[in-house]
Amino acid sequence: MHRYVYPDGALYVLHTKNRENGLVIDSSVSFGQLVSEMNSYAHFCVGDKMDLGPWDRYVKARWWSFRRGTVIYRINDLLDERRVSPRMTQEELVMQVDAFATSRV
Repeated sequence: MHRYVYPDGALYVLHTKNRENGLVIDSSVSFGQLVSEMNSYAHFCVGDKMDLGPWDRYVKARWWSFRRGTVIYRINDLLDERRVSPRMTQEELVMQVDAFATSRV
């Protein structure tokens, strides 16, 4: 919701909606805390190999989507770096990995 920049770093004020408690306000959150929480929430890291098909596919980038409330991944297959990489939410990516794993069995 807000960012306060100081000489030694920035602090954030976060507003989140909780189904049980309504609006939750977290103040004085550092950038390190934000990154740490995203790392604990995310299922995949940049550089991880994905089993989505016959070609090698890798996670090229990931970031937090505040609008969707989840991690967004950019996937590429290294066959052609000029090709536009698909973007998937974490939920979509997990479903596709699980579907491919069950189709191989």
